Amino acid sequence: MRCEPKTVYDRLNETYKIREEDYIAYYVWIKYKDCFKVLIATILSQNSTDKSALKAYQNLEREIGVSPNNLASTSLDTIESAIRVAGLYKTKARRIKEISQHILNNYGGSIENIINMEAEKAKNELLKFEGIGEKTADVVLLTCKNYKFFPVDTHIMRVSKRLGIVPTNANYSKTSSALLDLFKGNDLLRLHHLLIAHGRQTCKARKPLCDTCVIKECCEYYSHRNGKS
Repeated sequence: MRCEPKTVYDRLNETYKIREEDYIAYYVWIKYKDCFKVLIATILSQNSTDKSALKAYQNLEREIGVSPNNLASTSLDTIESAIRVAGLYKTKARRIKEISQHILNNYGGSIENIINMEAEKAKNELLKFEGIGEKTADVVLLTCKNYKFFPVDTHIMRVSKRLGIVPTNANYSKTSSALLDLFKGNDLLRLHHLLIAHGRQTCKARKPLCDTCVIKECCEYYSHRNGKS
């Protein structure tokens, strides 16, 4: 990357307005301050847009109530019907029910018994659940506890590679670690949202709006594209 991390952060922060409803985990956290609800919202967002995931979450909340006890005791058909709009609803419904049952049976019905562990231990514990991968665990722990993890979605991966923060073959773990190291002095949750906004609105996959990009001089992709060394 061709600029100081603070320059990138400040320019993105000045450019994009972060709306809570555009980031489902953040929206649910601000509204409820409930880590279990954030976990379920994040699962619903897997391979789905935040917009459709939010509709599914709101259906689930309205029709069943998002709590381990409610979801564990509700039929799969009912959960599937509520979250159908989010896509992959059969797989997600099964995982949501199983996770709810597991929390009831093994953690006293409270995900706080996991979340309040030391950061790495909490993440490792979450990763034991089927349906919770690194990104989901990182989203929950950064959003709810501000633990020093950096979730990487497809937008953040693309922006990171174009900026030259990581090589084009970097995987999730390497990208997350590089972002943590580079931006350790910044608000990581805010940066997470800003990079997603940048990827959605400017640094698009097919037709990036390089000419109007506020960090184009920081970007390796822009430099190569325009023949600059």
